[in-house]
Amino acid sequence: LDDVEAMLERNIGDPGLEAQLRTVRGMLMEADSIEQIKRQTKDGVSLDEGQVVRNLCQSQVDRPIDEYWPRVIISYATGTRHGLDGEGCGLGMQYCQLVVRQLERVGIQCFSGLHV
Repeated sequence: LDDVEAMLERNIGDPGLEAQLRTVRGMLMEADSIEQIKRQTKDGVSLDEGQVVRNLCQSQVDRPIDEYWPRVIISYATGTRHGLDGEGCGLGMQYCQLVVRQLERVGIQCFSGLHV
């Protein structure tokens, strides 16, 4: 993933290659997320990990939030497990993130509580 990010940062100048690299980056991030969720099933979702998910979702909002009205709204339960997950964090937010990424991959904007 780091190598793909480094290649994208170099501004290759080849739109086709850049698009392919973005696709590979998305797939690697998704694979990493699935492994992370497997671990978090036992170890919990920390506050920092939860913030990473929120940051990802918030980065998709391409205009002021009061002007952002996508056609797809995702409702989810955070699923905080007391004594295991950080406050306001849980596996539900991680599963929601996977749906958000899949929709983004096919060009569908969406909104959830993670986007604010």
